Amino acid sequence: MIVTVLGGGNGAHAAVADLTLRGHEVRWWRRAAAFPPGGRLRYRTHDRVGRVTAAMATHDLAAAVEGSGLVLAPVPASAQPDLLAALAPVLAPGQAVAFTPGTFGTWHGSRLRPDAVFLETGTLPYLTRVTAPGEVDIPVTSSRLPVGSIPGAGPAADAAHARFADAYPEAVRVSDGLDAALANWGPVIHPPLIAHNLGAIQTLAERFDIHADGSSPAVLKTTSALDAERLALRAALGLPAPHWPLEDYYLERDTSMYPPDAKARLLASGLWRETVGLDHRYVHEDVRRGLVLNVALARLAGVPAPTGTAILTLLGTALGEDLLDVARVTGELGTGDLDEIRRTARDGAPAPAPAVREG
Repeated sequence: MIVTVLGGGNGAHAAVADLTLRGHEVRWWRRAAAFPPGGRLRYRTHDRVGRVTAAMATHDLAAAVEGSGLVLAPVPASAQPDLLAALAPVLAPGQAVAFTPGTFGTWHGSRLRPDAVFLETGTLPYLTRVTAPGEVDIPVTSSRLPVGSIPGAGPAADAAHARFADAYPEAVRVSDGLDAALANWGPVIHPPLIAHNLGAIQTLAERFDIHADGSSPAVLKTTSALDAERLALRAALGLPAPHWPLEDYYLERDTSMYPPDAKARLLASGLWRETVGLDHRYVHEDVRRGLVLNVALARLAGVPAPTGTAILTLLGTALGEDLLDVARVTGELGTGDLDEIRRTARDGAPAPAPAVREG
């Protein structure tokens, strides 16, 4: 299958390497940044090392997606609006686009191109980092990858999910795009790390490892409370099981999105020591978009979210923003009607009415 990978971050590098190794014809698009010479990547997984070459490496988005069976967008949620504006005009009807993960990017994509199918996952398929130009380390690959779409059902959605499962056989189809968005672990794991450790983050900078030094028992209690609010929101919205509790990962259960030894592989890789600040992806993706979405939906649904509210209050003060303004979310969605949101997630966005010609 032809798979187009969009972007130049950790996830895009990993997808180019992994999907090439899985036997797909991988096209790689970046907006402007240079590719490794010849689109060639050196990769390391937990059990092998080697090199792959993308079938195409191009800055021409139309050429990259033409005839592609699956368009994969492992880009931050904050980059989705600009990407969708460029992508929507060059998609073919019925083409499948997957955000990995999405933070409800399916909603925005489907409103721009209701004749395409937009999918999103509950996590990035990889725990991965680019270690040098043209080099990517992938110590962990997802073992159970929740994926939902808008529309959630129907022949077009079925065909898109089949293509996604061809690329990722570990895919677990969930009911729709909202289901997948509220399976996302990023807005649960990362905001407590930032909120609890902001002093150390700003004072110690690169001397502070947010994952090793910042994941104390108290922080993990906050994480558990935040995940309980996510699960309560899912229940209130009538989303079906599985609900993907985060404790499955910490307790190394085989029902997790990652294999039971994922934490051990992560520690062994030594990749997660990084400098994190208020301009980091954990903030602009998982706080400003992910947690803001979850808490706004909870408030619309009448579901208590004291932990999420407290985190957004603290980080909103630090950022100088009102992260608790529900209109911040309803304005982007174009509605605050939960019934409409659920219906659109299931059935897809309505096609725009044809223009009326005068005379």
